[in-house]
Amino acid sequence: MNIEIPPGYGLKLLGERNWASADPEELMDKLLIWEAPRPGFQYTLSADVSDGIGLDRSVIDITRMATVHEPAEQVAQFVTDQVGPLELAYVIDPIGRFYKDDDGQEAMCAIETNASGISTQNELQAHLGYTHFYVWQTFDHRNPAKRFTQRLGWYTSPRSRPIMLDHYFKAINSIDPLTGRPDYIINSPHTIQEMRNFITHSTLRYAEAAPGANDDCIMTGAIGVIVCHFRNYDELEPVAEARRRHSEEALRKQLLAERIGARRDFQNTDSTADEMDGRDEEEFYE
Repeated sequence: MNIEIPPGYGLKLLGERNWASADPEELMDKLLIWEAPRPGFQYTLSADVSDGIGLDRSVIDITRMATVHEPAEQVAQFVTDQVGPLELAYVIDPIGRFYKDDDGQEAMCAIETNASGISTQNELQAHLGYTHFYVWQTFDHRNPAKRFTQRLGWYTSPRSRPIMLDHYFKAINSIDPLTGRPDYIINSPHTIQEMRNFITHSTLRYAEAAPGANDDCIMTGAIGVIVCHFRNYDELEPVAEARRRHSEEALRKQLLAERIGARRDFQNTDSTADEMDGRDEEEFYE
């Protein structure tokens, strides 16, 4: 696979390797790519920015948005505990431009801006010329046309966190009946490792990393999933439901064809319509 990464902060192409079996700690500070940009698809870049070097992990995820024929999928990830909030903008910039759409627009960037992420977002906008950002929406406005605010970025709060986790949980647990694939495919060993230690003693809204563990990758993926959902908000039917309906209809037609075999009627056999009914001409005209 030929990959040309735009110029940016500290990115270079490494040789091929099977990352699936690697120790996640070996994969820190590397851009892991499971799928290069594909024509006809749109991408969302989500980011959870840590407050300081060595204190926590910053995570960048690229999510390929779902279509009627394919589920959403985590196609790239960058995890670090050595890059500060301002410097992280210079990592996000080439990744977002690499996953541009067919019109040349960067991947929609959704950075959690509760704390240090606001510095990252400002650096991207003011000094790097990044233009495609998620616009914060309210969840309870009576007029859907006025959901959008004047603020950029994703804000995790006691109100938005359960909504975000609900969508994430549903996406990874809803299975397409025909393909057997979930509505959101996770590829990262970082994320999979975190999910083993993401626990709750109550409802989903209180789920968090076990003591000593991390949940930055899960939260970054959850932001990506819900932002993709909101990008399709104006669709008459959610993409995941449309995809499931298409699969169920295809499966129904397949099972019907197997059950009745090839259809026989007077148009595709040598028999007449009367013969198909078990009657001959004399009986018909008596």
